[in-house]
Amino acid sequence: MSSLTETGHWIACARACESLRPDRMFEDPVAVEFIRRTEPELYEELRTRPAARFDVLALRTKFFDDYLVRTAASGAIRQVVILAAGMDGRAFRLPWRPDTVLYELDLPEAVEQKTEFLARHRPAAERCRRVPVAADLTADWPRELLRAGFSSALPTAWLVEGVLYYLGEQQADTVVGQVTELSAPGSALGLEQVNTDLYHAPWMQDWLQKMRDEGRPWRSGVNDPESWLAGWGWRAAVFEPCDLPESAGRMIPRTPPRGTPGAARTWLVSADLLDTPTAS
Repeated sequence: MSSLTETGHWIACARACESLRPDRMFEDPVAVEFIRRTEPELYEELRTRPAARFDVLALRTKFFDDYLVRTAASGAIRQVVILAAGMDGRAFRLPWRPDTVLYELDLPEAVEQKTEFLARHRPAAERCRRVPVAADLTADWPRELLRAGFSSALPTAWLVEGVLYYLGEQQADTVVGQVTELSAPGSALGLEQVNTDLYHAPWMQDWLQKMRDEGRPWRSGVNDPESWLAGWGWRAAVFEPCDLPESAGRMIPRTPPRGTPGAARTWLVSADLLDTPTAS
């Protein structure tokens, strides 16, 4: 299992943990069944003792769930792409229109693992047409997506969650540029990134070192996500986890106002495509 495939396993743990809480923000049957089958002791622990250490990831999941539900509600977008999908269960649990096509793109190893798991232990029926796509974001993933049936002529809802900071700054820019080039007018983008001050925050150093030791170093950040995305023609609404109403009563770090130097930040973004690509 590659280090980034392990990240998908960890996110499944977080989503299973949230799903098993009595005050859950969402319920992910794929994540619950995956952890129950692969780590039964952890499953019993999460079932009896909810872990606050996953609160930020649960809140992030809820934010992007809401973004995707909003984009689907109008009926104008019937094509969805999740980059670095891992064990994502949104094809099974969000209220998609039946003619929605959802492409799940990830490394070949991750796609194979999920395919084999679902073949044995499918916990729910898909609510849309799910299309797995095996591709590496640092290679020619647009070609593989197009080969799988994706149409760049149709408006698309993109989700780029929990992956950009694993890429170098140039690679992260390249991915956003490729997403833009593949996006028809009316497309939407959900995206997560961090700021560069995060890499210097004292309280983040142990975590960043742990990620390096495990072969999953964080590498990139953006200080002004609105301007960054505007350069590609996207109008962005940017939030931090502590801005969201669901953060009340959860272990979510509070951050000082925007513009305060030295503050580590996580950006949760939903954006609309307004212009033709104007890549910087």
